[in-house]
Amino acid sequence: MLNILGCVKRCLLVVVGLSFSVMAFAQGDCKDGGAGESTIACSEFAKKEADAKLNNSYKELMGRAESRYIFQYQSQPEMQKGFLSKLKDSQRAWIKLRDTNCALEGFENEWDKPAYTMELNNCIARMSLERVLYLDGIIPVR
Repeated sequence: MLNILGCVKRCLLVVVGLSFSVMAFAQGDCKDGGAGESTIACSEFAKKEADAKLNNSYKELMGRAESRYIFQYQSQPEMQKGFLSKLKDSQRAWIKLRDTNCALEGFENEWDKPAYTMELNNCIARMSLERVLYLDGIIPVR
């Protein structure tokens, strides 16, 4: 029994290691503008990168809003709560819009084919980067 568990652990380590290797290769291949730009791995990498930027931009905007409303509207805490509530609602609605739009863009491809996955990933990445620009424009850094 212990032998089987050891084998399973080693197999999992190999799979995890290969996954990181593939992502590292895809990252280099995609950023260099090589032939890999149209691969699923590159579209997945682009989606993850854009998602990380979107999350960072959202968190930074939340921080800017908290700072602004703490200093500017000290006597009106409801202003801060109202803004943060609207921002959260807006982001949730936008994510639904993005996901629905991207599913529409890839509609002509069969959902279980690589072309659909690439189109979906690329659309999510593109729209997420557009949203980053929008969020960065709200309460700009002074």
